[in-house]
Amino acid sequence: MTIMRRRGRPLPRPGVLITAALALFCSAFLVLPAGAAPVPYEDCPANTLCLYSGPAGTGERRDFTDRQGVEGYDAAWDDRTLSLRNNTKLWACVYVDAGYGGLLQTVSPGNSDDYAGGDARWVNTISSHKPVPSRAHCFTGYERCPDDRVCTFTQERGRGPMTAHVPATDPVTGNLGNSYGATAAPRSVWNRTGRHVCFYPEPAFTGTWTDGTGRTYGAYVVLRGDSTTVPAPFAGSFRSHELVGGTAECQ
Repeated sequence: MTIMRRRGRPLPRPGVLITAALALFCSAFLVLPAGAAPVPYEDCPANTLCLYSGPAGTGERRDFTDRQGVEGYDAAWDDRTLSLRNNTKLWACVYVDAGYGGLLQTVSPGNSDDYAGGDARWVNTISSHKPVPSRAHCFTGYERCPDDRVCTFTQERGRGPMTAHVPATDPVTGNLGNSYGATAAPRSVWNRTGRHVCFYPEPAFTGTWTDGTGRTYGAYVVLRGDSTTVPAPFAGSFRSHELVGGTAECQ
């Protein structure tokens, strides 16, 4: 048998090299633990938004379809989400307040998000979410308002808790509309009726506002079909509104 030598050391035969390589390849599989940890979020089903009570897809899981928008979680889940997987083809909008209000995070289709180790404002504070076709839809909540209603919202751009007002005729004033207390404090409005809406600072469809220049206003008008974020000095001060055929009918 002939053995080739280089620098005084024998070279192994080709068959020896192949055997050694196979041994190394097999040993790579043998060192893997039998109970290897699963990949984070891999348990989230297709077409599902999965919320987790722990970081990186751990803890208890809540599943929602790609058509389920939730304005407020039940008491057992509210303020518990610490991570999520958006395993849908839609954007996921996540909010710290009920009614799609407060701070907002957007999660693109197929991605995940972890809130446990970042901004403290997101740790155990998430209270609502909705799936939408584009990221722009995350920034408004007007779509909740039903037909033939005046809807008022506690936050800008139709976000936050919503009140859908059912018009009624006031027995004293005869105004067709609604009167409400300070707790409503609307900051945005969608008028989905066929009439214009006149808002007032007093419950009896009266009162005036004065702005920083000294000008006085007797009503804040939202035309039929319009939605708006209410500016100062009107924001948060509406106490009643009436439906009218023309803006000249405002008090």
